[in-house]
Amino acid sequence: MARTLRTDTDEWGKDPSVQIMRRIFKEMEKAQHELFERLSFPPYDLRIRKWRDQALALFERAWGIANRMGVPIDERIASAIYVHCLAKIMSSEGIKIPAGTLPEARSVQSILREVFS
Repeated sequence: MARTLRTDTDEWGKDPSVQIMRRIFKEMEKAQHELFERLSFPPYDLRIRKWRDQALALFERAWGIANRMGVPIDERIASAIYVHCLAKIMSSEGIKIPAGTLPEARSVQSILREVFS
């Protein structure tokens, strides 16, 4: 007996909080891709997984700090925080991040300062 896969019953996908998180993660991935592209960095470098894990840990810390500060996190802010965390990790590993490579982060500077302190 063949099983049919039902794709029209994504109950999770109807939840507004899930939709928001999906958009946030999509923007984070987009920001990461753009960073690698700007740096002409090979997307299959073996170090990327470790950097992503470390950047995600910093990002989670930043999210908590933002909540304590009362800063709402949307897709733009989340992707800016994440890509700055990723760049910080990469920089600590000797990868040069030229000025102007990262998105503007004035709105999240206080969060980033606390994360990186």
